[in-house]
Amino acid sequence: MDAIAEGPQVQVKFITQQRQFAIPETAIQTPARLRRYGLSQIINLVLQNEGGASIPLIPSALAKEDQVPKKQRPFDFLIEGEFLRTSLAEYLEEKNMSTENVLTVEYVESMLPPTPLSSYEHDDWVSAVQAHRLGGFLTGSYDNHVRLWNKQAECTQILTGHNGAVKAVQWLTSDGDNGTLLSGALDRSILAWEYSHSDNSHSVLYECRGHTGGVESISLNATGDKFASGSTDATIKIWTTIIPTVSDHIEDVTETRKKRKTVKEDRVLKASDPNDARGKAGAPISSLNAHTGPVSAVTFSPTSADTLYSGGWDHSVRVWDIENSVNITTKNCEKVVHALDYSQHSGLLASGHADPVIRLWDPRSEDSSVVKQTLSGHQNWVTSVSWSPSSSYMLASGSYDGLIKVWDIRAKGALYTLSHGKASKKVFSIDWSNDILLSGGEDNQMKIHKVQDMTERAEA
Repeated sequence: MDAIAEGPQVQVKFITQQRQFAIPETAIQTPARLRRYGLSQIINLVLQNEGGASIPLIPSALAKEDQVPKKQRPFDFLIEGEFLRTSLAEYLEEKNMSTENVLTVEYVESMLPPTPLSSYEHDDWVSAVQAHRLGGFLTGSYDNHVRLWNKQAECTQILTGHNGAVKAVQWLTSDGDNGTLLSGALDRSILAWEYSHSDNSHSVLYECRGHTGGVESISLNATGDKFASGSTDATIKIWTTIIPTVSDHIEDVTETRKKRKTVKEDRVLKASDPNDARGKAGAPISSLNAHTGPVSAVTFSPTSADTLYSGGWDHSVRVWDIENSVNITTKNCEKVVHALDYSQHSGLLASGHADPVIRLWDPRSEDSSVVKQTLSGHQNWVTSVSWSPSSSYMLASGSYDGLIKVWDIRAKGALYTLSHGKASKKVFSIDWSNDILLSGGEDNQMKIHKVQDMTERAEA
């Protein structure tokens, strides 16, 4: 005990929201010089002492705190909601506190560094990526194609039908082997596809037309009966996912469309007057027109089928009630909005912009210009953001600086910085699904990183 007793001590009460790692909330006399690794050893020692039923003496082995023994679990530590990145003594000095104070320190299991798994070449820029929770991936590219990947990350099919770069992909249904999906492109169209992995077949179910500019973003609502599209024509259009029947204004496709390699006859549903085809698949149910510039991002709330968020070149983030076609709230900022994602766990909206800063918004706030929090670390525009599907705090971002960053929003900086691919090549799209982080970019690559499943780290 002599070695560990050297220097000032501070009373620390350790708490956690992760019940599987809980220890008695009794203040422990702790060396003030300890940092994260030494504090992790304390938690592990208590957990190993009869399941944490009592507080053991802290051995002098903690004097060597430069590493955590291999069999011990690493933890991160927070004081008043912020990660501790210094020693306890340095923290106390920064906050003008004395060692007589009792510190309440929250601990959470550390997130392991993401692991690069594989990278897959395309013929042109990869502008859109999306993973499915049951396995499989979608990619959209500037070669005008949609690619379908199975659970083994094998490209099983190339979907040909667009006449412009594919900027958005969206799963509709999937059971792992068969399903339906959407793709939106700069040719102003949205195509609905069906596919089967078992016989490597696919076909166009119908085509949605109504935008007068390129389609930049697509999002499916929580109940799966509607989807939204954002376009460079400054509008958002709401569509139904109902598959059209023969009577639903279906026209024969042109000779160009007939040349597409599909196993079934293509069907295109068009409506020259949307009001005449209101409610039918292929024609928009409604058009939301408040934006004054291109709409670059749309995303539905995962908990409310009629709540939609949008961002655009007019420097605004908007909240919509799509049932009544009402713009409920408008958040204004100083930069173009490139990307949006909503967290059902924290209720926060993350946005990427034409600057290196990620902004976090509380859409429930009535203040139109107050940003709840900012995250800085990128060196160029932030083009894509994606929340962890199982944590209130974990967020990933992709940027024109060629990097992907993984954040815990309680920390002042990114937890991890990942290289998408070749140096200085822009990242256009990322998606975090289960323990997979997908990215696509200017280097013509789709890259897959393995990330820690955050379910156990999330609040218990």
